[in-house]
Amino acid sequence: MKFEGLHALALMEGVKGVIALMLVLLVYFLSGQDLHAMTLERMRALAISEQSHYAQWLLMLADKVSQGRFPMFTGLALLYASFRFVMAYGLWFHLRWTEWFAFVSGCLYIPFELYAIYQDVAKLSNWMILLFNLIVVSYLFWVLQRDKPKSNNRLSSSF
Repeated sequence: MKFEGLHALALMEGVKGVIALMLVLLVYFLSGQDLHAMTLERMRALAISEQSHYAQWLLMLADKVSQGRFPMFTGLALLYASFRFVMAYGLWFHLRWTEWFAFVSGCLYIPFELYAIYQDVAKLSNWMILLFNLIVVSYLFWVLQRDKPKSNNRLSSSF
């Protein structure tokens, strides 16, 4: 098979879409409850520091969803899931535009990942995320270069 790596990326995109849908269902079933308190309780049970960046982000998200923004959150999560499923389909079937889109969107994350490393150089997870993204972006660049349409050399040979 050609470009098995694209199939792996497609599966990863599909998993992201499924996770987004599961999150929508979870929030739907928990609507009407105090999500902030529930999130804090789970974080404490799992010994997750409430002061970490991602924990603060999760608590802020729980607050926003609890404040009656459920329809907006659901719509954005469904849009995100749809986007991931379209990307998964396109990468699986080697649609050129999805390869370009995945490459560009992967490149857009790099400055944010570098900033996260700048904020905390010793945090191994930031380095691992950057390394993984660089591998994915490099692979996509290789795929795009490998499948680049051949230029018409008649013009250059006539001069």
